[in-house]
Formats: sequence, C-alpha cells, structure tokens
Amino acid sequence: MATIKEMEYWLRGRHDDVRLECIEIKHPSFSRDYRFVRNHADGVRVRYEDKVYRDYEPLPLTIRAGQSADNLQQSFTIGIGDVGEIMPFEIDRLRRGQHSTTRPTLNYRVYLTSDVTEPMTSVRGLEITDNQPQKRGAVFKCQAKQLNKTSTGIIFTDDLFKSLRGF
Repeated sequence: MATIKEMEYWLRGRHDDVRLECIEIKHPSFSRDYRFVRNHADGVRVRYEDKVYRDYEPLPLTIRAGQSADNLQQSFTIGIGDVGEIMPFEIDRLRRGQHSTTRPTLNYRVYLTSDVTEPMTSVRGLEITDNQPQKRGAVFKCQAKQLNKTSTGIIFTDDLFKSLRGF
C-alpha cells in the first residue's frame, strides 16, 4: 500500500524532485555496514527514523521489486556493480565468522531530493536469500523473514475435519 507521501509525490510532485533509492546491507561479521544510493552521482546524507544522519555512497544498482507489496511478501531483486573488490572478502568473513548461519540484512529506503530528513518509503529487515556472484558485482534476492517455518505434518482433509466440507 502506498504511503501518503508517495501518493502526493506521484499526484502533485515537482518535476525536478528525484526519488533517491538507498539500500543498506548489514551483517555482524562484516567489517562495516554498507550504504549505497542508486541514483545520485555524489552520494547523499540522509536522516534515519531514529533522527541520526547517515552517508550513502553512489554505486550502480538495479532494484526490482517483487510481485506486490499488498500481499505481505516483500521481496526485491538487486543487482550491484563495482563491488568485486569488496564483497568477496566480506562473504569470506561471513563464512568464517561466528555468525555464519545468520543471513545478511537489507534495508531499503526511498527519499526525495527535496526532503532527505524523512524516508518516503522504508522496507527494513529483509533477509538476503540468494547471492549470484557476477564478474563485476553481484545479483541477489532479499525477502521478508519467514516467521512461520514450522508445520504440524497434518493434512487438512474433509475426511478428518468434517467442518471443512463447507469450504
């Protein structure tokens, strides 16, 4: 569902106001948190929800949202270029570290060039699930954490549960 700021941007926004798409990649084993902005050549300083300013460095990115945001299955496919010197070392550090079973986390925020004090859109806490290294970068998929992974093993049929017959 679109936020009020997004609706105002698309319906009454200024023609020179640009959406700044920012991603933040974090993991306890990484040497630092990585913050990249897709469409600003000089980088940008933005304010987070906790009122702290953070710097984002420019990097060629492709960000493709998965399916629909209305079905609670938030997912993105992100292509990152020009990190061939950085990320392989961080992935090795992740595999050798004590948090090797923890997946990296991605936070996605969209700011407007006219207002970098508050994100227009924010999707936080996505897990990076698939990583496909490329010659000059990486393509990975991230999605919301699966909270209900357990199952009972019971198959719900109308033979076992007569009340399901109406459905």
